[in-house]
Amino acid sequence: MRARLKLKAGEAWQDHNMASCTNIGTPLDASNVRRAFRRITKRAGLGTAWSPRELRHSFVFIMSDQGVPIETIADLVGHAGTRAPASQRRSTGTSYGR
Repeated sequence: MRARLKLKAGEAWQDHNMASCTNIGTPLDASNVRRAFRRITKRAGLGTAWSPRELRHSFVFIMSDQGVPIETIADLVGHAGTRAPASQRRSTGTSYGR
């Protein structure tokens, strides 16, 4: 895919050797990711009010419902300790979506 992007971008291509990049090879920033995520949710018929952060929250709630220890969840989401994940209420088996 990167080769196709590089070919299409032509002279504008900037090679930063990134696995995920913009259409001209530059690193993605938070705005790029949010914009792409909105396009995906819109195409999926979910609207554009979703954010990538909601995926993170859903992941934490699903793992918690499956009985995964809070320490493991904290490690998987990049927290140094359990304070932040533990402060999130544990899901009670309700639906994870909107």
